[in-house]
Amino acid sequence: MIKKESVRRQKASYLNNLRFFTTTFLILSLLVWTGQPADAIIGAVEDGLIAYWTFDKDTVKIKTEAVDLLSGLPAAVHGDPELAPAGDCKVGECVLFDGSVDRFLVEDSTPPTIDRDWDEISLECWVFINALDDSWNRIISLDDMPTNSAVASLYYDDDDNQHGFFVRAGGKSTVAAQDNVLEDIPLEEWLHLVGTYDGDTVHYYVNGKLEKKYAMNGGKISKGGLLLGIGDRSDGCDCDTIQGYIDELRVYERVLTSAEVQNNMKATGLDVSPSADHLSVTWGHIKARRR
Repeated sequence: MIKKESVRRQKASYLNNLRFFTTTFLILSLLVWTGQPADAIIGAVEDGLIAYWTFDKDTVKIKTEAVDLLSGLPAAVHGDPELAPAGDCKVGECVLFDGSVDRFLVEDSTPPTIDRDWDEISLECWVFINALDDSWNRIISLDDMPTNSAVASLYYDDDDNQHGFFVRAGGKSTVAAQDNVLEDIPLEEWLHLVGTYDGDTVHYYVNGKLEKKYAMNGGKISKGGLLLGIGDRSDGCDCDTIQGYIDELRVYERVLTSAEVQNNMKATGLDVSPSADHLSVTWGHIKARRR
């Protein structure tokens, strides 16, 4: 009788151990399969990143400015854009433009915070267009309006059913009808857009996919300091405004690779520690919420 009871206890102990190790194995396998914990932050590429507007609520005073996390450079508010709640946005909060007079303008400080000629550049953002209501519409536009001789712009043109990354430098420029995506920009869906230029070649990515690659050997985009229009061109003509949302705007002083573009499409902040001395940000700022 004592022997049978001992056998039962051994079997029970064996089954409990088996359940424990099986559960542990399944949890570890799930973590390996997903590649990271469910709440992990996928960091955007930091190499070459010089400006980053998250448009999260702790960086925006919607009546006056939105602040670049890296340099503290403000984007001045023009018109009456809205700070949209996180539930309507891609990562944290974002800004909503009405397609009329709403825009942000970024002018460099004195002395300059960002002051260079652009040998290479990458412009990146998430955008959600609500309606087509104008001809040229500048989502992001680094330019020298009204001269219009040095331009890098993510834009769409609903009159001619096209969208792309427009570049003008060294007296040469994108040939719109040839180099753009020849269809209307998709409406009422979040799009991850990236345009890159290295002095010779332009790349345009939509949702991580290379949609256009073409030669445009104009050399550097000559420009001292930073003059950037968000939701319109930089001179605020109120003629190239967009109607929709913009989120997670980043500017790089180099060309992002295809793999880096795809990484950034998944990014929910910056993968940095609070002590990183090259970033004037706090962990609370970069711990964005994926939507």
